[in-house]
Amino acid sequence: MAAIELKQHLSHHAHPAHDGEIPHGSEFSFTARFALSMLKLLSFCAAIAVPGMIPPLYAQRPNGGPPEPVTPRIAAAQTGPERPVFPGWDWLYNPIGLLNSTVNVGMCSWAVRPTWCKGSDIGAWTNSAIALVGCGEVYIPAGNYPQTTSIVKPRCVRLHGASSRSTILVWAPQTGAAVIMGDGVTSNFAAEGALEDLTLIGPGANTPTCGIYLGGSDGTGCAPPTSIDPITYQDDHDNINRVSVYGAFGVGIQWGYNAWSDTIFESDIAFNGTGIYEPHTLTATGENLSIISSAILNNVGVGLEVGTGNNVNFSVVNTSFDYNGSWAVQNGTSATLNTVSLVNCYIAQKTRWLQNYGYMNLTGVYANDGTDSGILGYLIDNEAAYFTALGGQFYNSGTGAILNPEGVPSTWIAPLVTSPGPNGLTPTMTYIDRLGDFVPSSLYLQHVNQTSANRVAGTSACSSGTQTINFPGPYGSLPAVLVFDETTKGGISLTEKGTTGFTVSCAGTSDVFDWIAIGNPD
Repeated sequence: MAAIELKQHLSHHAHPAHDGEIPHGSEFSFTARFALSMLKLLSFCAAIAVPGMIPPLYAQRPNGGPPEPVTPRIAAAQTGPERPVFPGWDWLYNPIGLLNSTVNVGMCSWAVRPTWCKGSDIGAWTNSAIALVGCGEVYIPAGNYPQTTSIVKPRCVRLHGASSRSTILVWAPQTGAAVIMGDGVTSNFAAEGALEDLTLIGPGANTPTCGIYLGGSDGTGCAPPTSIDPITYQDDHDNINRVSVYGAFGVGIQWGYNAWSDTIFESDIAFNGTGIYEPHTLTATGENLSIISSAILNNVGVGLEVGTGNNVNFSVVNTSFDYNGSWAVQNGTSATLNTVSLVNCYIAQKTRWLQNYGYMNLTGVYANDGTDSGILGYLIDNEAAYFTALGGQFYNSGTGAILNPEGVPSTWIAPLVTSPGPNGLTPTMTYIDRLGDFVPSSLYLQHVNQTSANRVAGTSACSSGTQTINFPGPYGSLPAVLVFDETTKGGISLTEKGTTGFTVSCAGTSDVFDWIAIGNPD
């Protein structure tokens, strides 16, 4: 009753005004205008307090089947978000922005929706909510939403659903990215935003689409147009938490320009063409990219693909790679300076565990199955001299080897290896340090540098009281040479030596002698 009396009082004293305009003037005081503003705000709050006045986001089928979207009662779609202009008369109808609370995207499905909400799909609605909040929290309630507009999430926004099982966005276009993470605010360093608790579903694993794109568009694959994701956009210290990119995108997650210190946590990247992709050398991209406690599985191609280039550092911790169609992890396709580190990770694939053309470090990795290792003849293809495995367990159930016998030597320290081959890792040599190499056999050293006859040791005989031994290859510095006469004890002496060989004289004209040469460091 008091509200009605106040309204009548204001109507009696107000001057006529244009439609949609609050009158001004000496007779319409600031107090009266403020009272009218509060009246509208209270009316809005009263409306949302009545459950019957809020249309349900999803209608139930008469036969009790799964829920389906209600027909939208909203205006035509637009290509991008529109930021409301404040201050202005319409701020009175945007109480969420006024109250600095979480913006609920579900309000866009109301029969009478707020003025800040634009567009006709969940992507446009979410962009409208992001434009309203600026920096803050945006919430997408539970539901299965068709999506045709890319969501552009700035770093300072926390965008989340109800859970990955209940908030599901279905990307319909055959190109582009469902979610773009990044913005053009160069001063907003370490904003620590996040995309959380929802699922993204795409149109097909063979389409140029991606679930999530980080940073500025580089024009590769699923990269969005620069009209909505300029090259200068950046995405640092941004996080993907408990998100499922569950199938039918060409790439689950892809990096663009200017993206670093991004973390993927407790997420599921599955049934896409490529799981996670950093395509090549990108400007200002690659520092401290982390994947933690996640699953990358059943993708048609590579699980984690890191392109050839430099300055990229992937740290993968407590993450599973299960039955991807190609390599679980591929670091380059030619010589690269990029680094991939796997710590306490799990690999279960029939073939193609790891391929490395750059730097790869394994610590406590558990790899198993390998039943189809005979297809390539090996499970790990190392093509660079910077592969190190510390500990871990490697179980090969197939007919191939664990390491590519034509590959480059690598460092293995105390792994548990089971394989059909006689030595598990044979025949690939491995470096024990930078001065020599060895072939491991169930972790025991059997031969030191003896990959060819008379390389570091041998047995020979004198002819006419002398013999010269030539090394297969020269030493970098003068080696130490030891000789022992088998025929006449103490009857042999070293008369000359160099980096390419040595000469001995014997007490007997045809004495048999043993020798060993040890290379000294340069």
